Amino acid sequence: MSVSAASVSVASAGDSSAAGFGAARQREARVWKVCPAATTASDCDFKGDQAIPNAVARASNGDTIQIRAGRYTPRAYQDVPFRDLVVRSFVIIDDKDISLIGEQGVILAGNDKLPMSAIVVRNADVSIAHLEITSFNYQIEEDKIYDGHGIFVIDSKARIDDVTVSKFQKMGLTGRGDTQLDVSNLRVLDGHVGVWLHENAYLRLRNALVRGNDSSAITAYDNSAAHISGSTVEGNARYGLYANQQAAVFVSNTKVAGNKLGDVNALADSHIRQDRL
Repeated sequence: MSVSAASVSVASAGDSSAAGFGAARQREARVWKVCPAATTASDCDFKGDQAIPNAVARASNGDTIQIRAGRYTPRAYQDVPFRDLVVRSFVIIDDKDISLIGEQGVILAGNDKLPMSAIVVRNADVSIAHLEITSFNYQIEEDKIYDGHGIFVIDSKARIDDVTVSKFQKMGLTGRGDTQLDVSNLRVLDGHVGVWLHENAYLRLRNALVRGNDSSAITAYDNSAAHISGSTVEGNARYGLYANQQAAVFVSNTKVAGNKLGDVNALADSHIRQDRL
């Protein structure tokens, strides 16, 4: 995981106030302001469709990227290696401790001509809030490129609040490897698989709506685990809650209903424990 950055100041020979060579001075966190192309604001650090990834690239540990309301459509992508695959994405947060915070009305909208995922987080510690992510598509359904995802988190800590992911062709929210997800007020709508957990990923999910997806709503594999509370999981084309291998899903105060193949399905050595409303 990333740790807070520090800048190192090296004293000159005549500086008696310095503690010595390599004395560390904590870097002051910065707020980077991002604006859509049509903005008339004069205080933007980055403007246009690529403003968000450009700001992430410049940001250092502890910084916040503040995104002004508007629509941001990718004009380019980057690839992140993952096992024998690559995750192709619009925004990549790699090995950083930063916050990505939108105003109400921020939309990340996929580009039909450039299939990719929306946000990839790897080896990082991030906060993501107040975003709408929609219409991210794949080029080929089954290949070694992971495109068509919403938020894809690998070996990271992510706090996510007030985010909508809709009309995506693969997975809305993904946790892989040693990932910890603390998620509230999430809406995953009209996509493919709503939430996808693998390896040792852990999800705490509160006040979520997972509805209208053409596969299962919340899925957990391997040794992953999820605690879900105060949420609604309904109207998905396969299962509401699905677990396999040694995965565990614990559910309280949550409506799970109207999912076409069944509301709960636990296979192999997995288990799903659900408190009835």
